[in-house]
Amino acid sequence: MTVNDFLAGSVAGAAGIFFGYPLDTVKTRLQTSSSYSGIIQCVGKVLKTEGVLGMYKGVTAPCLFAGIQHSLLFAGYATTLHLMHPGEAHVEARKDLPLAEIMFASFIGSIPQLVPSIPVEAVKTRLQFQTEGYASASARFHGPWDCARKMWKAEGIRAIYRGGNVMAVRDCFGNLFYLPVYETLHRFLKNQGSNTTAAQLIAGGCAGSVSWLSICPLEVIKSRIQIADTPRSTLAVGREILAAEGWRAFYKGGLSMVLRGFPVNAIIFLVYEQCLLFMEKEKTAS
Repeated sequence: MTVNDFLAGSVAGAAGIFFGYPLDTVKTRLQTSSSYSGIIQCVGKVLKTEGVLGMYKGVTAPCLFAGIQHSLLFAGYATTLHLMHPGEAHVEARKDLPLAEIMFASFIGSIPQLVPSIPVEAVKTRLQFQTEGYASASARFHGPWDCARKMWKAEGIRAIYRGGNVMAVRDCFGNLFYLPVYETLHRFLKNQGSNTTAAQLIAGGCAGSVSWLSICPLEVIKSRIQIADTPRSTLAVGREILAAEGWRAFYKGGLSMVLRGFPVNAIIFLVYEQCLLFMEKEKTAS
């Protein structure tokens, strides 16, 4: 069961990250810079000054590791449910489980994926914050590996795990909405007569949008910590944002997060569920 979840999560995660990466770049720019007034202006400015590649700064590392992150999340989720209900293996059996069990399994599944996701997020955020062209000689970082190497050289392991405490809270809290919203809405849509593909797309998209909106303030603080030249505490950054920019600043980039969250997670859940069903059919056929 967990092997299938691991493989399905890997394919789904990579597909979702690549599809939604431009809006993720916009989200980071809006959260960390005052140079942009909104989504449209940010997209236009990035495309004009940096081209299409500017929208995909730092995409290599997330695409390579997104599969690992999502596979660990889904495998941890499935393993927890499997331990709670031994012998029940098929993916569709989860649709009838109590919401409290789904929330608990989601929380547990969030923990193992933090190990690879924190350094990947740190590198990605640094690269997205750069406003120079990707091939510019003056660019501080020339791709994810150069970024990671320079970060490690400057501060060691602390640099690539900076903001990890905020991310841990962010992911554990956000996933309390992510999988439970998906499972609940999927049940509802199926009961209303919706076909499987439509239910997976709509439920997955709504789950992504809701979970990202729920953690927007933590995401803003995390991004500010990860782009800072010196280590900053979560509390200090939060107070600084509130004092200088007001509470609205905690929702900077929120619209882009919600807009990105729907199609990305619609794809993730569709690919994930379809991969699981495919592997189940292959197993049965053999």
